[in-house]
Amino acid sequence: MSVINLADATPLLIYELKMFALARVNQTPTLAFLDTGGHVVAISEKLAQGLPRAGQMTMASAFAQKTFDLVEDLDVEFLGHVRRTRASVYEGANDQPFEAEITLNASLIFEQPLVFDFRLLHLALPHQIAVPSWVEIEATYLEKTNLCLFTLQSDGRDVVAIFDTGAGISAVNSIHMDELGLNLEPAYELEVGDATGAKTTQAVSRCSNLRLKDWLLPPFDCFQYDLQPIENALGHRVDMIFGANAMLKSGWRWLFDRPTGKAYIAE
Repeated sequence: MSVINLADATPLLIYELKMFALARVNQTPTLAFLDTGGHVVAISEKLAQGLPRAGQMTMASAFAQKTFDLVEDLDVEFLGHVRRTRASVYEGANDQPFEAEITLNASLIFEQPLVFDFRLLHLALPHQIAVPSWVEIEATYLEKTNLCLFTLQSDGRDVVAIFDTGAGISAVNSIHMDELGLNLEPAYELEVGDATGAKTTQAVSRCSNLRLKDWLLPPFDCFQYDLQPIENALGHRVDMIFGANAMLKSGWRWLFDRPTGKAYIAE
């Protein structure tokens, strides 16, 4: 049986398939939205007050693009680790719940080894949790963004996925559908938004035959998108965005060790 010291671990707060955890920004405590599929740190206008401006950036998404102000001299503390960074500023009101004033990106989240525990819904450092054995999975951390790509299997074929806590519902790359052997069944339609604030209605399918190592994932919902713009931006094949709904369905524990370039799972 695995053991975790809940007194030392950090609870994961789940709201509408978004994941939040405690952080500190320039010594100010706040909740942080965790986005392991993101390459930009973002903060509210409230936290940005008085910080030096560092120009602007344009963020493109599947639906639209938008320009944001940048600020610098931001000290972010997450799981005991402090890093100075710059951040974009949410335009207008922050639409995150619970006064979550910052979005953490892949680079900040994966800066130190950590465990996402989707059974007890906690974050932990590796020494805070003991499991009978970690099983290494095939994973790659992209150099510029620190996004983690890992490989699942579908009908004996590899499916390359981004581990993306910022995506509430998973997505399959429609341009690779004929190659992946996925079992997808139509489910329902849903209005979805993205990081730029754009919204659209998308059909949702149910995926039911994905495996990771010897373990079968429970069926989970997903969209079908043309993810080629993401592939082009990352310079890497992407078959799937593995989102929060699939992570929570798995009930697994995931250990990410960016410094060594490895990743592991355990039940």
